[in-house]
Amino acid sequence: MYSKKTLRNRNVSFENTHARNARNTAMNTVAHIDANYYYGQIEALFRPEVRGKAFVVGGDQESRKGIVLTKSPLAKKFGIKTGVSIRDALNVYPKLIVIPANYPLYLYFSQRMREIVLQHTDTIKPFGSDEMWAQLYGDRETVRKTVTAIRHDIWKQLCLTVSVGIGNNLPYAKLGSDLAPNNGVCELWNDEQEEKVYPLPVSDLLYVGQATTEKFNRYGIRTIGDLARTDPKQVCRIVKNKTGESLWEMAVGQDRTTVASIESIDDIKSIGNSNTMPRDLEDDNDIRAAFYMLAESISERMRSNGFEATVIKISLKDNDLYGFTRQTKLTRPTNLTAELVPAAMALFKRHYRWSKPIRALGICGADLIPEDSVFQASLFTDEKKRQKTVSLERSVDRVRGRYGHFALQRAVLMHERLKSVNANNDIGDAPTFYSY
Repeated sequence: MYSKKTLRNRNVSFENTHARNARNTAMNTVAHIDANYYYGQIEALFRPEVRGKAFVVGGDQESRKGIVLTKSPLAKKFGIKTGVSIRDALNVYPKLIVIPANYPLYLYFSQRMREIVLQHTDTIKPFGSDEMWAQLYGDRETVRKTVTAIRHDIWKQLCLTVSVGIGNNLPYAKLGSDLAPNNGVCELWNDEQEEKVYPLPVSDLLYVGQATTEKFNRYGIRTIGDLARTDPKQVCRIVKNKTGESLWEMAVGQDRTTVASIESIDDIKSIGNSNTMPRDLEDDNDIRAAFYMLAESISERMRSNGFEATVIKISLKDNDLYGFTRQTKLTRPTNLTAELVPAAMALFKRHYRWSKPIRALGICGADLIPEDSVFQASLFTDEKKRQKTVSLERSVDRVRGRYGHFALQRAVLMHERLKSVNANNDIGDAPTFYSY
């Protein structure tokens, strides 16, 4: 006797076998699947009274705290923008309906959506809870039929519409889903790049944020075509690091990033970040600076997705490539860098005695729970002081989101060579990963 989940996994494995057999005989294509105003769609399923009305997801209407995570189509028409504060959104349209986020429900739909896609391929790459890349096989007509089947199955089983981009690589597929209409498909193939891709603004390219866009504009690079026609070495000089070459490769359609093979999806359990450092780390001060650099990335992502970690994990490799992973339970759930780093440092000191310099370091927040979960408060914690830290780190998130990661930096990194490594930047020097 098999459970429904076991039967689903068996069916997925059956489908995946056929996909693997096709790999060596058919061309491969990347599709980017993006659920349309994801949180809003899900809420409308469970709240018939808000359908067709102006509503947003992501804040407490009574206290008017938080930001807009998703807006309904009608709210968009009234000028409500994603990322603005709930207070500002209500000032724009006082009759706006504000729905608090329900992350466990969204994660359930995220899991189910990925399971559906895995019935059509064995290779997906999640990108947040509502987006993913999928590797598809066959000629273009076969790929179109597969995409149609994926969209049909997601709608039939989850009542969600998705936009899909199709291309020869991940960046072009992502561009396609951004350009596709709601519940539509857009194809951007390399042999059509001169006509369809190169005229697009350079800011549309994956990982090109506002700060990088401004740098490019100062040098006359305003479209993806301008970037493609610029010498890669010059691009590196403009962005002041080696990631310029990766951006150039994305622009010309030569990105070689692959979609990792995965055959089962579970709930998101952790958000982490790791990096091979630009130089060996030689003492505790180096480690502390590196932890701050990495922890700011994962704490921001936890906050933006509404999570707190109950467990901290660290990983390291010395310059002989010997490494290990350690973890410990936190005294209270948190998504604050100011609390993650001391916990990581304590764990590091307990398990490492500086036999060799450290080459690579990682930190991960695990056993995630929703931010509004109930927990046992401590009599020894100054909650008023802690709330100031919460407000401060969220303010930093907003500033960096608008002006770029380097707009604000911690003092611990100011005189440290690690400050050149942006763990949460437009291109992602450090590999950020979601663990399933």
